[in-house]
Parts: sequence; structure tokens; C-alpha cells
Amino acid sequence: MATFSAVLYSSTLDKFYEAVAFLAAARARGDTALLFLRGPALSAFTQDRWDMPPAFASESVFHFDGKTPMEFLKDLHGHGKIRLYACSAWVRLLGLDNAAVAARVDAVIGLVAFLSQSQGGPVLSF
Repeated sequence: MATFSAVLYSSTLDKFYEAVAFLAAARARGDTALLFLRGPALSAFTQDRWDMPPAFASESVFHFDGKTPMEFLKDLHGHGKIRLYACSAWVRLLGLDNAAVAARVDAVIGLVAFLSQSQGGPVLSF
């Protein structure tokens, strides 16, 4: 089993959708799937408020069988299929409450720790 990782920096809904789709596909083929939230994406994740890309008229185009990307990610995470990490530096830079962020992810860790979790597998950045 390989490890597939996605680093999400963008706060736009299309990038979030793509990251979740790639993670779900990795899990479907049996890989360990990791998501590392940084910068604007971390802020959007904690508020569950994603920016709408101007090329799209409706958020509904970004649904997985009627579920929003956040709902789908929560389902995958709840079944233990995806591990979620928040960047500790960005938690500090954004002035977020560390305990509140930690309650929504598996761990608040630094970039070096995340890269060691990826075990040399592919890492996509969105």
C-alpha cells in the first residue's frame, strides 16, 4: 500500500473539490491518503467557507453524489480512510485557536513532520 498526499493551500472550492477527489481515488485503490491544510485553505476549512471560482455559476457543480466536498471529506475521514493535518505554522500565522483546529483534524503538525508522514509517496499541491 502506497501513501498519497495532497497539500491544499488554495481557498477556492474548485481546488478543494479536486483535492478531495484525488484523495478519494487514492483510497479507492487502497492507498493511505493524507491531506495537509495550509494558508487560506486552513482558514476556509476551519470556517467551512470556501471561495467560489468566478467561472462557475453554482456551488452545486462541486458535489459528490449530492454531498458537498466538506461533507464527503468528513465521511471519508469518519471512516478512517483519510488523515487530516493542519500546518502548525499557519495556525499561528492566522491567529487560529490551536485547540479548536486540533479538534477538527488528526493533528496540528509542521511541514517536515507532514513530509515524513508522506513516506516519499506522491504529493500533489492545490
